[in-house]
Amino acid sequence: MNDLQTEFNSLRLYLTGLAYRLLGSRVDAEDAVQETWIRLQSQREAPENAKAWLTRVCTNVCLDTLRRLKRERSQYDGPWLPDPVERPHALSTETTSPAELAESLQQAYLLLLERLTPSERASLLLHDVFGFSFSEVSEMLGQSQQAVRQQAVRARKHLKASKTRFDAPPEALQKLGDSLYAALTEGDIDSVVNHLASDVELWTDAGGKARAARNVIVGPARVAAFLSGVHRKFSDGTRTVLATFNGTPSLMTFGEDGNLVSLITVSCNYDGKINHILAHRNPEKLGDATRALSLH
Repeated sequence: MNDLQTEFNSLRLYLTGLAYRLLGSRVDAEDAVQETWIRLQSQREAPENAKAWLTRVCTNVCLDTLRRLKRERSQYDGPWLPDPVERPHALSTETTSPAELAESLQQAYLLLLERLTPSERASLLLHDVFGFSFSEVSEMLGQSQQAVRQQAVRARKHLKASKTRFDAPPEALQKLGDSLYAALTEGDIDSVVNHLASDVELWTDAGGKARAARNVIVGPARVAAFLSGVHRKFSDGTRTVLATFNGTPSLMTFGEDGNLVSLITVSCNYDGKINHILAHRNPEKLGDATRALSLH
């Protein structure tokens, strides 16, 4: 059992990274990994290929969880966003570059994955991000190679349709965010609008536990007006800090009492315009961010 536990522990970070990408929830990812460990302990013999076995079991545990979470998230109070994690570990594999792994942890990427079916999400991540062959993915999901290949193709089309540039350098996103913040500080609405894509969306996740927009705000004019109003209202007595969450430059805003009140990340399209502004206001998720919980 000691050898089995040692091998499992050596793969725990990898499994947590996989589970987080599949679920978009840090707590649920950790629960899925723990359930995988319990199932490993029930095996009479050690798996011949521990990584493949653990990947298959963890993936299927996550798929069962994801189907439940999709029902729960459909009843969430307001827009839902994936949990923010600080300094996520870009887990390495033999066939996938660290850059691709880092891109798959971005908030905008994870949010788009929510539009996929659980099987599409698993097929895409296992093949495109974690580097498994379609033959291996087929065995893990218990589906034909043709089915998992088609699911991955459909998933790629969904991501491509978003026109989001997931490979944008962090320094470019930081510069874009700084320019947007400067425009808000100066009250220059026209400049704010100029930074936004024509299809820009503002998501505010408060879970009904803080003041926030109850619906996704769409369009440059509406987004700029909302941001300007919020900035004017909360600029006094607040402190902003630049940090990195999910591998992306993020803006942390602290209230007069020192508590974190918002965490904002942005993504851009291929024209260099901001097309997603994702704001966390849910105190539970901000508590995790404050404690600097990470996947590494």
